[in-house]
Amino acid sequence: MAQITIENLSFSYPKAKNAAISKVSLKIGQGTFVVLCGKSGCGKSTLLRNIKPAICPFGKKEGQVFWNGEKIEAVDEKLQARKIGFVMQSPEHQLVTDKVWHELAFGMENLGYPQHEIQMRVAEISEYFGITDWYEQKVDLLSGGQKQLLNLAATMVLNPEILILDEPTAQLDPIAAEHFLDTLKKINEDFGITIILSEHRLNYVLPMADQAIIMEQGQVIHQGAVSEVLMKNLDNEFMKLMPYPAQIYYEATKDGKGPMPISVRQGREWMEAGKRAGVVEEASLEETKQSVVSCKNVWFRYEREGRDILRGLTTQINGGEIFAILGGNGTGKTTTLSVLSGLYRPYRGKIQITGNVTYLPQDVQTLFCRDTVEKELEGVPEELVKFMELQEYLKHHPYDLSGGQQQKLGLAKVLATDPDILLLDEPTKGIDGIYKEQLGKILVELKQQGKTIIIVSHDIDFCGEYADRCGLFSRGNIVSAGPVRSFFAGNRFYTTTVNKMAGKVLKGAVKKEDVLCFLTEDNTISSPL
Repeated sequence: MAQITIENLSFSYPKAKNAAISKVSLKIGQGTFVVLCGKSGCGKSTLLRNIKPAICPFGKKEGQVFWNGEKIEAVDEKLQARKIGFVMQSPEHQLVTDKVWHELAFGMENLGYPQHEIQMRVAEISEYFGITDWYEQKVDLLSGGQKQLLNLAATMVLNPEILILDEPTAQLDPIAAEHFLDTLKKINEDFGITIILSEHRLNYVLPMADQAIIMEQGQVIHQGAVSEVLMKNLDNEFMKLMPYPAQIYYEATKDGKGPMPISVRQGREWMEAGKRAGVVEEASLEETKQSVVSCKNVWFRYEREGRDILRGLTTQINGGEIFAILGGNGTGKTTTLSVLSGLYRPYRGKIQITGNVTYLPQDVQTLFCRDTVEKELEGVPEELVKFMELQEYLKHHPYDLSGGQQQKLGLAKVLATDPDILLLDEPTKGIDGIYKEQLGKILVELKQQGKTIIIVSHDIDFCGEYADRCGLFSRGNIVSAGPVRSFFAGNRFYTTTVNKMAGKVLKGAVKKEDVLCFLTEDNTISSPL
């Protein structure tokens, strides 16, 4: 018997023209690792929330969800809380207490567990997740990666049978994201816990999955083993949702026949089976443009007696370029954008900015103050609304949109101000590969119009494809910066998937176009894995 059975499930949000999910039927076996894939707004988050009634959104529901053969609504609420864990996209939205140890104990305290059992379980889970060293820390002092790991640990304290996760790595840096996903796989293997995960970082997570579920316009169009799903859904649009190794293989071989590489390792083995190596030269830089953003020895802290977040930040950003700032959680990247936007003032140093500035914050919900998407978009050109694919959601409340759709709504609002300098904090958070490509083309077009774009992002592949220059942020300052190819080609950890896959064969490659040009000329690689 399946652990989770969904029969003809449909769900509609209030005032919505179309159902968010429609007649979804599927079965998930115990102990499986399932990845839910699809474009932003296809219904993934809505489907996940319908599996756990306590967080199911308000709206009209039809059909049934069964847990171990029993209707999920009939299951005792305390049993649901213990056996079905849920980890949200934003770490801050799930944390409820002040200290790490209290967050771990909170769930068991609310369910009335004896104190001695709470202490034993909290100690055990702290050791398993490696968080004993920050056991006494305040939650608000943790990095994004630490907060999300704490959410996972606090959920695991209750010994769930099922873990549901909705874009849990969206706000994590690449290293923290890989650590988080590795932990999920270990939990799955060690304890047989069923993992149901919605995720856009498929480069790393898809190779560890048992099954993939593909959604499109609120419906499940395929469910099965990852390799099976890939081979049955081959088309240009679908492949843009898949890991870079699969994308490159599909585009290079034209028909995608044969064993398709999914992981970086498989892609590297396929590339290294080729005939000879090549070299990608760094394109000659254009004549130096005038600086429009200049920071010199900038220092900033949030509290008078607090620690310095920015420590002597010194950098220059030229007009008409896309500059990407990369780095770990909690290093000061978002603070930098807040200071550049004028939200905060440094206590030391000098900032010079030429032109008007618009800022898209990481938490786009802070931009929303109206009760419908239509009202939020007042004054936004109609063609921009269409491009962001928001026409069907005009009567929705902004908070009822998916994470990716909220990003589109926020970006539409800031682009409508026609800024000279555009500051974007995690603009690809929660969005699919298809929209990422569209967004990249928008940014390139804006650059060609002479606008300057500064991106803070954990999406290294996106920055590698579309940025002109990148800078690595560490300890309150940009410690290294340079043109995109030389920057990524010299890095081992903070580098693109393409460079990890093709670096030994094609020196200096960081973009997908580098590898495709190489493969489709005289050096076509056709050797199977």
